[in-house]
Amino acid sequence: MKLPTPEIVEVLAAGGLDFVVLDNEHALIGPRDLSAMIAIARGCGIVPFVRVPGHAPRDVQPPLDAGAAGLIVPHVDDADQARDAVAACRFPPLGRRSVSNSGRAGGWGGVGLPDYMEQGNQDVCLIGQLESREAVENADAIASTPGLDGVMIGPADLAVSCGLGLDDPELERMVRGIEETCRRAGHVMGITAPDGAGAASRIARGHRFVVVATDAALLVRSARAVVASAAASR
Repeated sequence: MKLPTPEIVEVLAAGGLDFVVLDNEHALIGPRDLSAMIAIARGCGIVPFVRVPGHAPRDVQPPLDAGAAGLIVPHVDDADQARDAVAACRFPPLGRRSVSNSGRAGGWGGVGLPDYMEQGNQDVCLIGQLESREAVENADAIASTPGLDGVMIGPADLAVSCGLGLDDPELERMVRGIEETCRRAGHVMGITAPDGAGAASRIARGHRFVVVATDAALLVRSARAVVASAAASR
């Protein structure tokens, strides 16, 4: 989701999607809207993930305290960066996340600290995004990091970082290489897809989750279809 519009979360939930990724890396979604969108997602039964801008405590703490079910951390290039992300997102002894159960994630103080910390370490899903040639080479080490639940392939940034086009066969070989590494080692992996058919093909290749399009892209696609249909009838 790129648009800071909480109601769209309801619309997408009504469409039957399993989860949304609220983009806090590339989109202008402020803290207040992000909190509202997480709350609406939870109320509508659609799982709220947040793609954070980095893995510093200031990047991950607000969405976690607001009740995000999981985080996608961009540009994880090696195992050291994966461990840094885990340290920022997990409570001691697994990490160094600051603790406060007074927010939504802690039931506004209703969840005791021991249970709150256990939930944060066991139930919050942490995904590292692979978007560079270095990440491709380190995919197994990254995905094997304790406290990281899976990896997500970012084809667009991977292509740009390697100086490739999105249709370059070398990009496809790198993506397939990550997939083979993850399948062989039993790591959870995910990826993006432009549409439902693309999602189905990627699931068949072993991906456990697929981020399909964006809210803006879905709106544009639908608007263009309506315009084309109306024009064809004239």
